[in-house]
Amino acid sequence: MNKADKERQERRQRMLAREQGHTSTKPIPGTSGDLGLRTPQPVHRSTTPPQESKTAQTSRLKSLTPLLKQRQRRRRAILGVVVLVIALFIAVFTGAMSASIALLADSVDSLTLYLKRGNGGFPINTGISEPLQIEELAGGFVEMGAEDVVVYSAYGTQVRSFQPAYARPVLAVGGTRFVVYNRAGNELQVSSRTRNLFTRTFDESILLCSMSNNNTLAVVTESGRYTAQLQIFDPSFNEIYSWQMTQNEGTPIVVEFAPDNRRFAAGTLAARNGQLSCNVYFMDTAQDSQGPVYSATQGGMLLLLDWQSDSRVVAVFDTYIAVLDPRTGTETARYDFGGATLQSAAPGIRQTALLLNIRGGNSLVTFDSDLTPLAEIPARQAFGVTATDTDVYLLCPNSVECYGYDGVQNWVRNDLAGHPQAVLDAAELLVFTGNTVEVLTPPDE
Repeated sequence: MNKADKERQERRQRMLAREQGHTSTKPIPGTSGDLGLRTPQPVHRSTTPPQESKTAQTSRLKSLTPLLKQRQRRRRAILGVVVLVIALFIAVFTGAMSASIALLADSVDSLTLYLKRGNGGFPINTGISEPLQIEELAGGFVEMGAEDVVVYSAYGTQVRSFQPAYARPVLAVGGTRFVVYNRAGNELQVSSRTRNLFTRTFDESILLCSMSNNNTLAVVTESGRYTAQLQIFDPSFNEIYSWQMTQNEGTPIVVEFAPDNRRFAAGTLAARNGQLSCNVYFMDTAQDSQGPVYSATQGGMLLLLDWQSDSRVVAVFDTYIAVLDPRTGTETARYDFGGATLQSAAPGIRQTALLLNIRGGNSLVTFDSDLTPLAEIPARQAFGVTATDTDVYLLCPNSVECYGYDGVQNWVRNDLAGHPQAVLDAAELLVFTGNTVEVLTPPDE
């Protein structure tokens, strides 16, 4: 075997040894003799990472905590901005902005009046001995005389007093606001319980104003081209609806909002075939088309509308009372006075009370929700009626008499300070006598 064959044999043996996991340490021929193939030493790795000291871990956590908190604050700030932008977008495009601002202002007023409740209490002296109108306002009341208007909270505290300086002042009340306007004039003032909000002048004379529970305002004015114009304004006094009334539609004499503050009923008076007739239009401020129409009995004069629910509107005429369905404009119940003269009316959802002059004498007549008579009793010299859900109050020259809807007398108050002018169902039941207002209670309380 020559030298070349020996080298080839040794090379094959080394390759075979490497495949079997053994490495020869003999020098490779042709090298300097110090380069050999050594068996690599295995690297031993621990299955668990080396433990850091608690001090190092705490230090690293402390260094990361401010950064994490800063990132969280940044995320919250970005999220808040996004939510605010979305809310603003929705408010602007749904018309909710003005209502939200009004609600916030009303809440501030309520809180202010609550904090000042210790300064009031009944009885009180309003300074108005001959009121023209008295209306409930957010549990308190607003009273208008020939010159002055006073506002009292539910706690018996005088909130404000002012003089509108109108020749023929008229009052219309909403949920927490009211409007004083000059009938046949062209100016009105919208006020909250604590301050004047708007004073507006119209081009034409004002015929009628009405307010909803959320203080949406309806204004009926004369019109140069039409019989009348009805405009509706949101709580920020932005116009949201307008209706030009034709001669056939007539002139609105009563406007009443629905509980949803969006729909309204307009009772109109028009001349047809040489006679006056009344219609009641049920309209929606979100629609341009005309809604259902109720045509009153020929010759009946509309006096009062009371929109009580989605399916119930009570209409009081001078010759009859009817329950109307605003969805269809049809009668669902009716009671004809039969020649009696209506003196006063207190319509309700479950019961209704009427003071009628029957054959020269006054009578109190009560009804259930379907206008079926429940009781009829002599009312002698009574001149007015007020009702709550459970009781009926007759205003007499020198007393107030309380009855149930069954006609049974509960009690009589004949020790009042003066002639009773009104009984008001506010946060407490109030009786107005002259310029004095007191809580009306049974004699033994």
